[in-house]
Amino acid sequence: MSVIDIKGMPVEQVETIAQMAFGGDVGWHIGPFLLSVVFDSVLFGVVSQQYMTWWTYSRPTERRIYVYVTHFLAIAAVAYTACEISYAMHNFVYNFGNFRVFLEVKYPQIFPIMGWITSAPIQFFYTERSFRLNGNNWFLAILLAALIFGTFGMTIWILAFCQTLSSELQALLIVRQVQAWQCLTLATDGIITLSIAWGLYKSRTGWSNTDALVKRLLIITLETQLGPTILMLAFVTEFAISPPLTLGIFFEQLIPKFYLVGFLATLNSRYTLRRDSQPGLSVQCSPRSNTRGNAYLLGSGQLQQATVNVETETYVESFHMQKSQIGINRLPLEDEPSTVAAELSEKLDLSKNDSTHTLQELANIV
Repeated sequence: MSVIDIKGMPVEQVETIAQMAFGGDVGWHIGPFLLSVVFDSVLFGVVSQQYMTWWTYSRPTERRIYVYVTHFLAIAAVAYTACEISYAMHNFVYNFGNFRVFLEVKYPQIFPIMGWITSAPIQFFYTERSFRLNGNNWFLAILLAALIFGTFGMTIWILAFCQTLSSELQALLIVRQVQAWQCLTLATDGIITLSIAWGLYKSRTGWSNTDALVKRLLIITLETQLGPTILMLAFVTEFAISPPLTLGIFFEQLIPKFYLVGFLATLNSRYTLRRDSQPGLSVQCSPRSNTRGNAYLLGSGQLQQATVNVETETYVESFHMQKSQIGINRLPLEDEPSTVAAELSEKLDLSKNDSTHTLQELANIV
């Protein structure tokens, strides 16, 4: 299939060709250029909010390497959005009314390499998680690392090949390279998602609380990984159907932000899980935990393990009763106080009796 080479053509002729290419349906052909910067700016706002949340709650307890990676990705997000805005200003402000500007490959060739700079650290982050969840599987780690570096190699190849193109109309010349780059990225995301999900699934223990945590982690993994994966799948499908279509630019420019949103959501979810696991806050944060303690096991065919929850309460009595005293006639004489003992001794001592009569005199009287 022959492609049009506009190199050396007069500006008027290039403008006519561009109007023929994009003028038929302006919204369909030029709309993606504008919508990409709009959606990227919206996602940048989401990333900014997530980054501030991470800075406030998760940064003090985060691993140092992840702190550096997160700061780097935040800077990369700012640079990427700045390039998006510059591209939109170039198309719709400085060259307003000109169709030929949409045929240029000067700006679009920058986005793949900037996208890899953003996505590669995130993919390595998930690779490390997948490696540990699957029992330090070195084969899996090496495979994913090879795919990530393979994506980088294809990105450099595309960037170098774009230097020979004169316009977007020659996109058919790099279909194989772009499709290889897309497939490597899609394979990396797919393997990471499946391996993490499988590792979490194997972590089930049969205990309802542990399995509920595993279920939450599986949902978080799917929510954070499926976004860029589905977007890349749509990009692959669109580019396979019609490579020159500008809709691919829309998908391509949104993929890095989808990676970053999922990454920050993962970091922030770890803080939420740690907060919910605290005894003092678990009931408030998860009010349904008490009513669904064994819902998973009761509905499954697994052997159930009995769980006994014992609650103890301690009451301290503030009133102390006085010790009852034992009567005098119940106590031994030697246990009584000295005054009482002396009194009893005096009363029972016959030698100190006040009577002046002797026993003999009493007998005579009788």
